[in-house]
Amino acid sequence: MNPNDPNDWLLKAERDLNLAQIAQIHAPESSDLICYHCQQAAEKYLKALVVHYKLPLRKTHDLEELLDLLLPVEPTIDDSHFHEAIKVKIYAIGIRYPDPAGDPTEADVLHALAAAEFFRNFAKIVLGI
Repeated sequence: MNPNDPNDWLLKAERDLNLAQIAQIHAPESSDLICYHCQQAAEKYLKALVVHYKLPLRKTHDLEELLDLLLPVEPTIDDSHFHEAIKVKIYAIGIRYPDPAGDPTEADVLHALAAAEFFRNFAKIVLGI
């Protein structure tokens, strides 16, 4: 795989989203992992666009930071993109460890899946796929 190829980022994102969708059906008790993979998918869809526009790719899990990086070159980014990013940004790091607040709810999972799909559609539109 080539980190300078947007298609390779898309492939990795698709794998994350596919895994989350399968887990929702077959392992719904793994809501933490489902949400984590949704965040990872969203992140990789955005990184595909960063690579597509030949912008400097930073090591970050922050979706808002990636959107800010894309904003000057992608005029279709609006408040809805930041709203969707906020839905899943909390699943980037902390969700991987035990949390006294517990696991994400079924509603959280649905929001995370919807956000990942939002970024999937966004990336595919921008890339003309």
